[in-house]
Amino acid sequence: MITEGLYDRGYLIEFEEGDISLQRTFLYYPKSVYDKYHVVTEGDTLLTIAQKYYNNQASWFVIADVNSELIDDIFELVVGTSLVIPDLNILFSAYE
Repeated sequence: MITEGLYDRGYLIEFEEGDISLQRTFLYYPKSVYDKYHVVTEGDTLLTIAQKYYNNQASWFVIADVNSELIDDIFELVVGTSLVIPDLNILFSAYE
């Protein structure tokens, strides 16, 4: 089960005009033999894919980070794209 949130490794950027932006550091993921793959079909979203593989929609950002070179728009996945679905245990053990 994922124990981190989207911005747990985030950082603030303060602009001269006084605006503040919360940015986040993308996850580093070592490839694993336990990776799964999902081919995007019509109607798929990162939320539905995360729910299917992790039983947790909040883990969508993990899939987005690991596949950042394949995903141009997190709200519109391209049908036919093969996404890596990382093993969360391996992913978060890399941060311990």
